[in-house]
Amino acid sequence: MSSWVESYRGVVTAGEYDAEASMNSSLYVTRFDQATWMLLHEVGMTPAGLRADGQRIAVFRQYYRFLRELRGGDLVVIRSAFIAVSARHARFIHRMTDRADGTLVATADYTGGLASLTTQQTVPLPEAVRVKAEAMVIREAAEPA
Repeated sequence: MSSWVESYRGVVTAGEYDAEASMNSSLYVTRFDQATWMLLHEVGMTPAGLRADGQRIAVFRQYYRFLRELRGGDLVVIRSAFIAVSARHARFIHRMTDRADGTLVATADYTGGLASLTTQQTVPLPEAVRVKAEAMVIREAAEPA
């Protein structure tokens, strides 16, 4: 079953925007990072589990598109989905929307995997994680419902 996951919900607060009341660009990336951890949690991958296994997330590629600015007080929702999963990596996307009108604000497209903290070399994804992620792969990158 392919699916989009709501991976972040929040608001642009006073400390997060500039003099023009636009959200600071670094915060788009921060929101996407938070969404990544929520998506990974959906397939059983957590920071505590990675630490216990002596591993870390390794991002091989990341691509952002900024389509519209968010302003102070805007409500934000991010939905995320896996695009492709293999034995050693996963590709996933995030879609940030303005909650008020559903307008697509920004997107992030990541490819990553796991690396050993000891060797810094990539390691295979745990089978249980891979199977769950494969079950969530979307068949087309259409807008989430």
